[in-house]
Amino acid sequence: MGYSREYYWFSQYVLVTFLLLFSIVWSLISVPEDDVAYIYGFIPASLVRSIAEIIPQRGWFIFFECFLLMGMLSAYLGLWFYNEDVLTPPKNDLRTLTDSNANIIITENKDDFIENYAFKESSGIVDLPIMDVCDILYRTKNSTNN
Repeated sequence: MGYSREYYWFSQYVLVTFLLLFSIVWSLISVPEDDVAYIYGFIPASLVRSIAEIIPQRGWFIFFECFLLMGMLSAYLGLWFYNEDVLTPPKNDLRTLTDSNANIIITENKDDFIENYAFKESSGIVDLPIMDVCDILYRTKNSTNN
């Protein structure tokens, strides 16, 4: 097995990091006037002017960055809502691992359930749907007190 894919992903990482840093610097640096030789004392103004002629104007550059960020935000929110509405099974589904003889505790809110049943000893007669078990396993008692 070769290392070509590792080099590919590393080079892609370096390229994307360079483009991100370049876009941030290009968004923040000012275009110099004709009589200025250096920007901030060490960046040649002629270099900045020549780059400004090649790449798009700063306004379009910032617009493109904001467009990408808003696209990523809408994709993440869309996936979150899809997961909550479509992929989460209801309590009466077979994937919640309860049967017709189950003694399921139903409370009005999750905090009441956590306080009264989650961290107390039981006689083993109470059945929990798998979604509530996951909620109890990944929630700490300190997070409900805050």
